[in-house]
Amino acid sequence: MAQATDSPIPNPTLPTRPLPLACCVGTGFVPVIYHPTRVAEYLRHERLIRKAKTSADEALAYAARVIWHRQRRAADKRRKLEALSHPRYFSYFLDAAK
Repeated sequence: MAQATDSPIPNPTLPTRPLPLACCVGTGFVPVIYHPTRVAEYLRHERLIRKAKTSADEALAYAARVIWHRQRRAADKRRKLEALSHPRYFSYFLDAAK
């Protein structure tokens, strides 16, 4: 029997980015976002319970939109920080201050 070791090669069957899911609760469906990179097990499933939907497809679509929106905002923040740290940006304000 082979020993389980911590391999630097990730398992190709597990997702590496947030994954939208739909969880059945009573007669409705709750959008869920699975975060595979979070260490604690109870933090891996982010349930959006206030956004319960009547069908699984609607819940899945909502969770996918939330993931897309968060990625878009993160990209906007990254672009803004890159623009602010560019040398041309600083030289513009240094020239204007003189």
